[in-house]
Amino acid sequence: MTSIMERIAEAETRADAILEEANRTARECVANARTEADEAIAAAAESERAHTAEMLKSAQIDGEAIAAEVTQKARAETEKLIEKAERNVPEAVAYLMERIEATV
Repeated sequence: MTSIMERIAEAETRADAILEEANRTARECVANARTEADEAIAAAAESERAHTAEMLKSAQIDGEAIAAEVTQKARAETEKLIEKAERNVPEAVAYLMERIEATV
């Protein structure tokens, strides 16, 4: 027959073992949670990098389209101005010739 003191000692030993197991389990849970969090952060960062790259490419394509449109409009306006200037060349030459003849 075991004494009450022996039972108390056994209970304390079991309590210590349970406490150690609980601490080990808690450390494992924390380590697992950190690992999962690190993986989630890395995945989110990669997803955002990919999204940013897509948005940058889209913005570049849009910018190039706008630049092409502006360039085309500027060319058209320049061509109109050249045509107008070329139409006015004979008149300008005639005016200059009149001025030259008037001074001679």
